[in-house]
Amino acid sequence: MLSAFVVLASSLLWKGARRPAVLVVHSQSEGIPWTQGIDAGFDAVFGVRKEVRLQRIYLNAHDTQRVADQVNRAHGFIARWRPDALITVDDFAQLAVGTRYVDQVSPQVVYSGIEDAGRSLATRAASNVSGIVERTPWAVVERTLLRLARPPDGSARQANSGRPLRVAMINDGGAASDEEARGFALHPWAHAVPVGVWRCQTLAEWRTALHEIAHRADLVVVGDYRAIPVPEGTNAPIWTKQLATQALDALPQPMVALSYYAVRDGIPMGVLPSPMEQGAVAARYALRALSGSSAGSPLLPQYSVTSEFALVVNPESMAQRRLAIGAVDAYYARLSSRMLGSGGR
Repeated sequence: MLSAFVVLASSLLWKGARRPAVLVVHSQSEGIPWTQGIDAGFDAVFGVRKEVRLQRIYLNAHDTQRVADQVNRAHGFIARWRPDALITVDDFAQLAVGTRYVDQVSPQVVYSGIEDAGRSLATRAASNVSGIVERTPWAVVERTLLRLARPPDGSARQANSGRPLRVAMINDGGAASDEEARGFALHPWAHAVPVGVWRCQTLAEWRTALHEIAHRADLVVVGDYRAIPVPEGTNAPIWTKQLATQALDALPQPMVALSYYAVRDGIPMGVLPSPMEQGAVAARYALRALSGSSAGSPLLPQYSVTSEFALVVNPESMAQRRLAIGAVDAYYARLSSRMLGSGGR
C-alpha cells in the first residue's frame, strides 16, 4: 500500500507540475475597484479550469520609492516559476514587465487595460503577443451627458436654447489622462461642441480650471485627477474626495466621470470600460495561446478593443442633484445587477 500511495502521490505531483502556469501582473493595488473588477473577469474564466495554475502579482505604479524593487522581484519570480502565459494589466505592467518577453518562445504575453503612450506591446509585431485594450466608450458618455442635460419632462433646458451644448473635460497631467484627452479630442461629438481639455498639475490649476469651465461649458467630463500631488499630512482617499467635492461645488452642470473612484468620491455618475470584460477576454487570450490555437482566429483577433461598458452611480450624489437612473438612455444600456451595458462604443 505504501508503494501504491507513493506512485499515486508522484502521479498527482507530476500532473500538477504539467498544468500550464498563468501569471497575472497588475499595475495597481488589489484594493482598488478597477483591479478587483478585472480579477473578477479572470476568476469567471479561470475559476472553472482546474488545469491552469494561476498566480497574481500586484504592483503599485504610484509608489515611486518601491515600484522598481517590485518590478525586479516580478522578473525574478518569472525566471523561477517560468509561466507559460504572462498577463500584464494596464500600462505600467505592460511596459515594465511585459515588453521584456516579446518575441520569446515562452511565455505567451497577453495584455489588457489601458496602454502606455507608445503602445509598446500592440505595436510590436510579435507572434507571442495578444490582448484587449481599454477604450473609453465616448458615444455612451455623450449620450449620458445629453440625457442628464434634459429635465424629467424631456424638454431642452431654456438656458441652452438657440445654441449647441458646450462640453469640457477636466483632468490631471498623468499618463492615464493622456488617453482620456486624446479620446475626447478624437470623438466625433454629434450633439455637443467641445471647448477644451483642462489639464491640471496642481491644486491651484484645478481650482482655476473649475472656475473657467463653470462659465464656458454646459456639460463636463471628469477625468483622472489622482496625479495632482497630495499635500503632506493628507492621505490620498481624503485628498481625491476633496478635489471631487470642489468640482461638485463649482459645477452645477451635468457631469459624467470616467472612473469608479471619482464616483466613489462623489461624482454622481460614471461611464467606463467594463473591467470584467478586460479580465475575461485576457483570460481567453491566454487559454488560446496555451492551446496553440492560431492568433488569427476569427473568433478572437490578435488585438481587440473593449466592447462593453460599466455604468456606475453614487446614489447619494444622484439624489442631491435630483437625478435618477431613469435619466440614462435606457435604449442603449442593458442594465444588470452590476450595471453593465453592451455596445454603443
